[in-house]
Amino acid sequence: MQPESHHAAPEEERNFSGFRILPSGAPVTDTPPFDRLFEEGAGNGLYALAVSNWETAPDPGAFFIKNMARQALTRMAHAAAERPDEVDTVLDHLLASTAERAALAEQFPPVPGAEYVTPGVIAGWLEDFRRLVKKEVGARGITPAAWLNGLGAPWNQIGKVFFHLAENRDDATGSRPFAFMATFAHQSAADNQVRHLPLSTALKLHEGNYTALLAVLQPLKEAARESSLLQRLLDNGKIYAPLAWSAAEARDFLQDTPAYEHAGIIVRMVNLWRKSPPKLQVKVTADAPGSEKTAHSSGLSVHSLLRFSVAATLGGRDLAPEELEELLSNGDGLIRFKGEWVRVDAQKVRDLMDRWTKAARMMSSLGIPLVQGLRLLVNGPSDQLAQLPEPDEDCVVEPGRDLRQALDILAGEVSVSVPELAPRLNALMRPYQKEGFSFLYRVTERGFGACLADDMGLGKTLQVIAWLDALRREGRLEGLPALIVAPASLLSNWKEEAERFAPELALRIMHPSAPDSWQPEEIPRREGCHAVITTYGMAARAPALAGLHFPAIILDEAQAIKNAGSARSRAIRSLHGERRAALSGTPVENNLNELWSLMEFLNPGLLGGRKSFEAFTRSLERGYAPLRRLVRPFILRRMKTDPALVPDLPDKTEIPAYCPLTPEQAALYQTQIDTLHAMLDEPDPAARLMLILPVLARLKQICNHPAQFQGTDDYAPERSGKFLRLQELCASIAARQEKAILFTQFRSIIPHLHDLLSGVFGRSGLTLHGGTPIPERQGIVTAFQKESGPPFCILSLKAAGTGLTLTQASHVIHVDRWWNPAVENQATDRAYRIGQHRNVLVHRLICRGTIEDRIDAMLTEKRRMADDLFSGGPEQWLMNMSAEELKDVLCKS
Repeated sequence: MQPESHHAAPEEERNFSGFRILPSGAPVTDTPPFDRLFEEGAGNGLYALAVSNWETAPDPGAFFIKNMARQALTRMAHAAAERPDEVDTVLDHLLASTAERAALAEQFPPVPGAEYVTPGVIAGWLEDFRRLVKKEVGARGITPAAWLNGLGAPWNQIGKVFFHLAENRDDATGSRPFAFMATFAHQSAADNQVRHLPLSTALKLHEGNYTALLAVLQPLKEAARESSLLQRLLDNGKIYAPLAWSAAEARDFLQDTPAYEHAGIIVRMVNLWRKSPPKLQVKVTADAPGSEKTAHSSGLSVHSLLRFSVAATLGGRDLAPEELEELLSNGDGLIRFKGEWVRVDAQKVRDLMDRWTKAARMMSSLGIPLVQGLRLLVNGPSDQLAQLPEPDEDCVVEPGRDLRQALDILAGEVSVSVPELAPRLNALMRPYQKEGFSFLYRVTERGFGACLADDMGLGKTLQVIAWLDALRREGRLEGLPALIVAPASLLSNWKEEAERFAPELALRIMHPSAPDSWQPEEIPRREGCHAVITTYGMAARAPALAGLHFPAIILDEAQAIKNAGSARSRAIRSLHGERRAALSGTPVENNLNELWSLMEFLNPGLLGGRKSFEAFTRSLERGYAPLRRLVRPFILRRMKTDPALVPDLPDKTEIPAYCPLTPEQAALYQTQIDTLHAMLDEPDPAARLMLILPVLARLKQICNHPAQFQGTDDYAPERSGKFLRLQELCASIAARQEKAILFTQFRSIIPHLHDLLSGVFGRSGLTLHGGTPIPERQGIVTAFQKESGPPFCILSLKAAGTGLTLTQASHVIHVDRWWNPAVENQATDRAYRIGQHRNVLVHRLICRGTIEDRIDAMLTEKRRMADDLFSGGPEQWLMNMSAEELKDVLCKS
């Protein structure tokens, strides 16, 4: 690794649009010239970004990592300036503390895969960075200081300019109580030790050497762009001599300290404070005392109104009125108070105290809604709060006792009573699923909306069914039923899951495709129903629903309302529900516009208006922790990779993915069924089989896509329920940066599946079938097994049934059924085998009301004998069935 070989790309080439974090925590970008940035590991990428000379990047994730790497090198430079020979000690400064790693993870910006960035992942990045630097230093046989000097600007400057602030012991009048001096840290050739020289001496030392002079002056000029104090000192030349300062000048110096340190200047405050002096601040305590407590609430709910009390605080201690007046009467700047120097902006504190006191008095009888008040705790978007002063560094807002208790309950840090689960559910649900049930109950019973954002396959539907069943047993669903809104492909799945897990929870489908479908205006008049489920399209078009107040509203695949300005999103947000929940397997915190739309449904007003939210997010470029703190109590996100969940999960989970037929598919399918009826009367089983098999293949083709049956190239997704379901499924997989392998028995459909999924994943995938040359197959496997490689691979069932290892995939999708469990399991084992360290989800696409549905039911009902029954393939079991049995399997819908 030669430092000079890593040059930043020209401005026009700086395009990080493909930047993302993989499930392993590895950063990656697909966009040239940066597509190889992290190819050799995170450490190489951090190094290249740290030494690049650009200051901004289009992608916030790359910019965040760049700044993190630069901070690590800055710490190393500081250590190298003091201990140039202590290699391990100096390199240790590349690593962040445990608390700092947690803070970095909290502040990481919303990019694809940001949910995988944990403190442990950041520790891994920095450790990889440390190993790279140590290897380079060792290979060259040089010190870290010499290696840093070889990096060029700014690393040959960092650690060389020092600003010193100390008490002025010679100040007899008290008007100049501080002393300031700027020095240059010079490494002598004689003993290799650091020596501090006044800046004036350093300039004389380098007189005539423009490069060396620039190394001294560059950090000063950079910092002066942000500090008017330093600019004045440079303009009048006083920076080069020791100075006696007033308290006001010392205060200005302290305020500009971040700018100095950002430029690489080391600030030392000798015998004054460890970091910075305590600052006098206004403390506003928000609370809602006296709230009426109920059996289901801690006393605070979404309907509570917040009121405020105001006090002055210094170093975390509230001041008595007489102490405050003593401080304010001494003026501005650094004030000597009880034996130590403290920072005081008297006029601003007086102004804030007055304004907040007036606001608190004005709202003593009114208050502000709790959801809006929560924004104050994180300096969030401030619209609708115009009557309150804007919190800033001189004003801290803290929750009072009751509000703190409510927030702890919402966050799950304080246990509260929740209903007992029904015995059947209690025995069935895993511990993390019971935790999800408790989350839904405790958040929604206080009037807040809850988002269950678990990974696919963790049982979000089951957790909601358990919650609805608890509401049913408490009599909360006796007036109106709960309303569930879901994609059309999931309606039957919800009904079957409810019947399976909570038989006493009566769920009805409200959609024209369902028999005995209700009309929206019928809901108030129909009895014997605890929950009604409909589609997003129907819910958005039914004005009768907007006039009802449901006991609960649940949005499944809630990313359907991600476009906040769409008519559908606005219609769904206008529905009225006492409780609101949303299910999403995608990382909702990674797209800010989608997050606003979702939270506006769950907790209207929490993130403010759209314009103020956009302004708020623009202010978060240095870290997204405030936003995450604001929404965290209302989002429960668990991933299959969570260490706490791994022992509780099966290695392989099979999930049926039901698909409705489009009207075109249904018409074509029925035509073939009508043809099949006559064939089933053929008495000779062998002759009957020869007649049936071609029709069977055509039925499978129709279920896949009408174009496959018709032999055309018009594979528009909207023509096929299976293609639409595959789009939904793979969109969730792509959002989590996971990989999938897909199996089909039809080679002709593979290119069209590839075109569909390339649009979903935003990248091309791989294909493998009987026509793929043998020498090319290993290259396909090698490319797919690379974590940053293609996101999906489509394989023909026969060509890929054996001999391949594709353990990078955590999803296996059977596009069409072979109906031989042994063959399907053999294909699934391409991913689920030795070397697989992830939980594998197996999705089988099944068209409702078709032969696929009937065969799947047979396999489920006769699971123990399925291998024997179907091991010979469809020919064997079709031969052994009577005409009546065949009609039941092939023709019954």
